[in-house]
Amino acid sequence: MTSTNAAAGARPPLLLLCAAQFMLVLDFAIVNVALGAMQRDLDFSASGLQWVVGAYALFYGGFLLLGGRAGDVFGRKRMFVVGLAVFTLASLVGGIATDSWVLVLARAVQGLSAAAVSPAVLAMIAGGFPEGSERVKAMGVFGAVSSAGFTGGVVAGGVLTEYLTWRAVMLVNVPVGIVLVALAAKRLLADHHATRSSRLDLPGAVLVTSAMCALTYGLTAASDKGWDATPVLVSLAAGAVLLITFLVVQTKVSQPLVPLSIFRNRALSAGNGIAFLSGGVMSVSTFFITMYMQQVLGYSALKASMGFFPQAFVVFLFSLPVVKLTHKLGARNVLIAGGVLLTIGSGLLAQVTADSSYLLGVLPGGVLLGLGVTVMMIATAIAGTSGVTGPQMGLASGLFNSSRQLGVGLCLALGVALAGVVHGTAARIPVDGFQTAFWFTTAISAAIVVVSVLGLRRTAVASAAAERKAPAAAPTAVPAAK
Repeated sequence: MTSTNAAAGARPPLLLLCAAQFMLVLDFAIVNVALGAMQRDLDFSASGLQWVVGAYALFYGGFLLLGGRAGDVFGRKRMFVVGLAVFTLASLVGGIATDSWVLVLARAVQGLSAAAVSPAVLAMIAGGFPEGSERVKAMGVFGAVSSAGFTGGVVAGGVLTEYLTWRAVMLVNVPVGIVLVALAAKRLLADHHATRSSRLDLPGAVLVTSAMCALTYGLTAASDKGWDATPVLVSLAAGAVLLITFLVVQTKVSQPLVPLSIFRNRALSAGNGIAFLSGGVMSVSTFFITMYMQQVLGYSALKASMGFFPQAFVVFLFSLPVVKLTHKLGARNVLIAGGVLLTIGSGLLAQVTADSSYLLGVLPGGVLLGLGVTVMMIATAIAGTSGVTGPQMGLASGLFNSSRQLGVGLCLALGVALAGVVHGTAARIPVDGFQTAFWFTTAISAAIVVVSVLGLRRTAVASAAAERKAPAAAPTAVPAAK
């Protein structure tokens, strides 16, 4: 069945949907510069501090598959409105928290509710615009807004923390969320995508979320206890077993959370792999650049946030050109170029020392990362929904967002563990710990290039050139690469 929007031939309100996505992405990034203030005010441990970011990413990523499927079953408008309302309430609770565990819990609820909103946003955009030039442009706007939210959030976080308090980075969502909920209730058309026989695979959702939690806890605990500690080994082993069990269960149930046949679409599979890796690059690099500027360069929260301004400017300047290039050259070529930019940028950052300056040590690599992130956010959104039609759009949207956010949570945990375990643990990260973390992002970035080259065929994602060859043809789904 199709949505009301599609049936009526109406386009979904792109500005409203992108505004909601902007808030979700911004909320992940906006806390990074405020981490130091949160640590001082709420007495976080060095390893526990990453859970302010990790809890959001983990619950977001862990429940995105369920959120995407729920949108197919119960309606995407309903999931969008309810999820956004819960997100706004959780922001209020986090903003007034007086204990560290309350803030982490609020961040987890934010991630959980965002898992209902984000797949609905992507599915309504992808489903509301036919595949081809219209969808490429709409998804390009979606990706550009997402990258702008990520980099802009870092700058906004520093300004709010410096002139108000770290609590403002949470409370700013409250008035914005209220306005968006009211507009969505009025502007979005009701949709009905599923039949009454459709149901949610709750056991599958529990298994995959538990697996990600166990793996992330094991990686986080390794920074304090060491890789050979019993709790670490048990958590990592449990996560692996749960993940394998989830895959087995998906082949047995009648309505799986993730029908494994969807991965026969080669463009979709590669797009999700790249989303996972690029999410890891973004989270690890942002976390360690922030901590380097504050701990090594001695920057205040405001000055550190201004250190990200060149990245934000690059995103603003190049978002539209990247959309046009992706439309003209295809996602594969653009993703290869983006992976190269991330690799070079991360490699430059890995050269930082205790005596490095911002201009020579941080700025060059940071600008290249900003440009690479812009490419990733736009082109992966196109590749990750390529060749997918109405009934599976929610699932594809959930998979794409889940891959990226799980990459954020797991890679950040591994990056923190590598920097701490190899070089010792302390409240202040040693300089060689920063170097290790940036070499880690360099390796991930290089993997993006490899996956883009080997995983995406030139015919896997429609290009403008192919479209011009058959101008009269009706838009069709791009077949999965064999």
